[in-house]
Amino acid sequence: MVTQKIVDNATELDGMLQRMHDLVIQHVREGQDAEHAVVNYLPPEELYKVVDFALPDQGAGVEGTFELIKKTLDNSVNSWNPRFMDKLYAGTNPIGVISEFLLGVLNGNCHVYHVSPVLSLMEIEVTKAVGKLLGMGDASGGLFCPGGSASNLLAMVTARNKMYPSIKTKGYIPRPFNPEAEYGKLKVFTSAHCHYSIDKAALVLGLGTDSIVKVPTDERSRMRVDELERLIKESIARGETPFFINATAGTTVMGGFDPIRSISSIAKKYNCWLHVDGSWGGSAIFSQNVRENLGWLDGAGLADTFTLNPHKLLGVPLQCSMLVTPHQAHLLFANANNLQADYLFHGNPYDLGAGTIGCGRRPDALKIFLAWKFYGKDGLGARIDRAIKSAAEFTDLVRERPGFELVADPSAFCQVCFWYVPPALQNQVAEWKKDPEVFKVKMTQVVHLLHERVNHGGDFLVDHAPLDNLAHFFRIVINAPTVNVHRDLAKLLDTIEDAGREIDWKNAF
Repeated sequence: MVTQKIVDNATELDGMLQRMHDLVIQHVREGQDAEHAVVNYLPPEELYKVVDFALPDQGAGVEGTFELIKKTLDNSVNSWNPRFMDKLYAGTNPIGVISEFLLGVLNGNCHVYHVSPVLSLMEIEVTKAVGKLLGMGDASGGLFCPGGSASNLLAMVTARNKMYPSIKTKGYIPRPFNPEAEYGKLKVFTSAHCHYSIDKAALVLGLGTDSIVKVPTDERSRMRVDELERLIKESIARGETPFFINATAGTTVMGGFDPIRSISSIAKKYNCWLHVDGSWGGSAIFSQNVRENLGWLDGAGLADTFTLNPHKLLGVPLQCSMLVTPHQAHLLFANANNLQADYLFHGNPYDLGAGTIGCGRRPDALKIFLAWKFYGKDGLGARIDRAIKSAAEFTDLVRERPGFELVADPSAFCQVCFWYVPPALQNQVAEWKKDPEVFKVKMTQVVHLLHERVNHGGDFLVDHAPLDNLAHFFRIVINAPTVNVHRDLAKLLDTIEDAGREIDWKNAF
């Protein structure tokens, strides 16, 4: 008789957690040390030599696995470091780690209530609370999606299915191909500076990227409402059907906020669904100063759907994205997108998965729910205020430094965008500027070379970006609550200047 070994998961986990504790705390402490590198950068061919990526037939056990865990920590970006300024998220916080740990322990699936009762109610309550904060009222609420792009996609799917339900069964066959159709070619209107996920959504829906109409922006990266109406009128004159307007609250590159209230008037006038992609800037609603004084999100409550990503400005662990609506909360999505899956959904209005385009759902709402409980609304708002203040102070530093030129002054939000011309290139740049196209190409090369030198040094991780017809420029995201203006931000400018001295510009182009 073969005896089967009984696995004591609790004891095994206890031993692993004790080992993991020291590794994690060391990693976080290193992230808090300004002198510690953000990343030990290695190209792929070198990283393959350092980390064992082979998958074995026989398990490596605790020792082998923890060796891999340590190497993973040692060779990954340490986002706890405030000098990680590359993307629109920063490191998380202690309650964020605890929330992820709790999700791992529960291994829950938030698609039907009876398998995730507490987690389902957390999702219902936190989306309702955010909806009310946005001004959507007591009937607001929504769903969590695996990222802002997925939230934007669900918004467009829901709008199409709600406005033209026949598409759910008959497919998308517009006029003139189907003379009896209630719609012509469906058109989506969005800022020229919107996130590419809007184009992706049109691609996935079968509308095609040609259905996207890009509306010009002003000097602050905001959609021009006069141009929006002009383009809608032209579309109608062509026999098309404008149905979806996407306003952006915090553009990816410059941080511009579209005028939601004015855009809402256009949406109502032409019977369009108004969606707001607030993936980046939507969380600013937690700031009392933003709500009452800055007006960036004025009119947010007028949106039909609103995407908001706590995993960006609020420091909640990735991924955590919600889609909020004033229309019947999560039931809007169920009514628009539900199919008859009787084996799973038994008519319980608390079954959240019925409104999505998937099935299994990670209970990401827990993460923002715990963060809100821990810090409170005011604590989360203070994080926003600090980021805005730090970005303004960094803008001042850039303005005052010789050789640096701001792309926008003042900075629109928490991104500070600029060029740097090393002293060795001052005369050449003056010549390049005589031909705008030459300047664009050459200055883009300068930025790329500086960017590569800075990032490979490991002390900072930053990004560059294109926009319209401009030469590429540095885009620095100010988000980490521990960032220090002089220790970190002034040091970044020093590091860029150092890179400018180290590069052999005579042989660089």
